[in-house]
Amino acid sequence: MLPLTTIPEAPATPGPLGIVTALPEERRAILTVARPVRREKVDGLLIHDALLADRLICLVEGGMGAEAASRAAALLIKARRPRLLLSAGFCGAIRTGSIVGDTIICDRLLTLNAEGLSAPPPPEGSPSAAHLTSTLRSHGITALAGSFITTDRIVSKPELAQKLPHDLPTPVLEMESAAVAAAAAAAHLPFLGFRTVSDDAAEELLFSLDELTTANRISIPKVLMLCLTHPRTIPQLARLAANSAVAGKNLGLACRLLLPLLDSAGTSRP
Repeated sequence: MLPLTTIPEAPATPGPLGIVTALPEERRAILTVARPVRREKVDGLLIHDALLADRLICLVEGGMGAEAASRAAALLIKARRPRLLLSAGFCGAIRTGSIVGDTIICDRLLTLNAEGLSAPPPPEGSPSAAHLTSTLRSHGITALAGSFITTDRIVSKPELAQKLPHDLPTPVLEMESAAVAAAAAAAHLPFLGFRTVSDDAAEELLFSLDELTTANRISIPKVLMLCLTHPRTIPQLARLAANSAVAGKNLGLACRLLLPLLDSAGTSRP
């Protein structure tokens, strides 16, 4: 893994838009609306180069969690020198106000770990969430500027909701954006996080990540074992699969509409 301190600065000339996802469903949602150019395996990860909304993108599915996202972002920066780094995928709503399929643009970024909540400094030159959400809404998409909370585990939404400031706008849970933002900041790149809601505030997950994943990726044998040993999770897994289909469709649509709005991002650095 390339340490963040050794990531080279991006060049002044415009490069592609770099996108980091965690899950196959997230990757497919974006690449479905893109035209493939080439694929290249670098250090065990597959980089997808494609054209989306007439813009060149490079996308890596890094796996779940901060460590996997950090590795994927560092690799993408080294291999493709993007002009902007995006963390894209699904998220879980913490409070009522956003529903499955809504698009959330990162306006605030926080991390949650055993030591509590913290707010890392945002990368410089990142696009305005207010402008992006306004434009998406003008195209008929339900879009909100929100607060991304990057966590290292599945947490209780009601308990977390009580600990958050009441005025925190549209908080959602995810597992990678803070790591991607840190990689962007280390390389002096602007950052954008955008996600679609795959589980609403009332959906409390009945399983842990360890019961579903191997090496930061969903494991089909583990999913089958979970269904066999905990049958009560089957309806929820089926519901989450259906929700992910809705979230994926909207993720691809939002990505296609967002990219033209990012043309000036990352092109004016010294």
